[in-house]
Amino acid sequence: MNFVVLYCNKNQYEMFEEFSFKYSEADFSKVDVLIFDDNSLPEQKEKLKELCDKYSNIKWINPDVNSDTNNAVVSSFECADTYLLKNNIDVNWILFFENDVFPFQKDFWEELNKTIEEHDFINDKVGLFGFSSYQNFKSGIKRTSGNPTIGRGCLLNGILEPPHSGWYKDLPDEYYTTDYFVVEVPNWQSVCVNRKLFRENIEIDLEHSHRLLSVDSVSHQFMYKGFFNLVFPKLAVYHDSGELKDDINLTIDNSYSRSNNSHEIFKNTWGWSWGYRNKDLRNQFNSSFPKYIDKIQDKLFNMNVNDGPKRIEDFE
Repeated sequence: MNFVVLYCNKNQYEMFEEFSFKYSEADFSKVDVLIFDDNSLPEQKEKLKELCDKYSNIKWINPDVNSDTNNAVVSSFECADTYLLKNNIDVNWILFFENDVFPFQKDFWEELNKTIEEHDFINDKVGLFGFSSYQNFKSGIKRTSGNPTIGRGCLLNGILEPPHSGWYKDLPDEYYTTDYFVVEVPNWQSVCVNRKLFRENIEIDLEHSHRLLSVDSVSHQFMYKGFFNLVFPKLAVYHDSGELKDDINLTIDNSYSRSNNSHEIFKNTWGWSWGYRNKDLRNQFNSSFPKYIDKIQDKLFNMNVNDGPKRIEDFE
């Protein structure tokens, strides 16, 4: 495989055996799994050690952790890349999963690897790519029971309006049947990261103390430097909203993923407030427009969601 799987986890190590390994159609023993621990409780770190002892393909990549990490998700990308370099593991991509995400297809690993091999342009042109994300486990991969979410964003004209409301969802059919398309931000709960381009181009903003909007900022850094973010909609994952994990006895800290200053940090960096609730977004972007002349953000801003999915050549 030309990728490894990465988790950035704080407590909740029950999720591996009682959730991902239990329900995923894809066999996790086929892939290398790296875990970045964000200073879990001592008893949870013991659970992580037990997982590593039990499964030879699971590696704890920061075993000396003794404090919380600012911008933990993006920092975990850097830590994973360093681990892979140090151990001479030659893969181009890091597949990041939140702990409540798993593949929805039995052959997901093989199809992902095939996608990477058949679209070799992504190694030089693409910073991040993602997948279709479903939230109804019992219905499976059925668009009739609710369209998957295949990204999020604000700039594409019309994306902030219902039924999209800042998400690439409930889109015209061609979005779901195309091979790939350019997106502002892939679903960050399950995203592939280009190791080389990340290492060479991304500055980790440690002001992002929490998870919210941290990967969005990485997406915009990539676009600002001329690299694209894509979605391969035929590859599918499941992201649990409580249907399965509510039955697991977990340590819950709702403040862990969100902070009040995440939106402020994003606005200070990019010049506009993220989100469908910002009814003045297009005016805010226009006021920052000189910064974005000839950037991918500018081109997205002047496209319309109803024009259909756009490929890289539509921007070049």
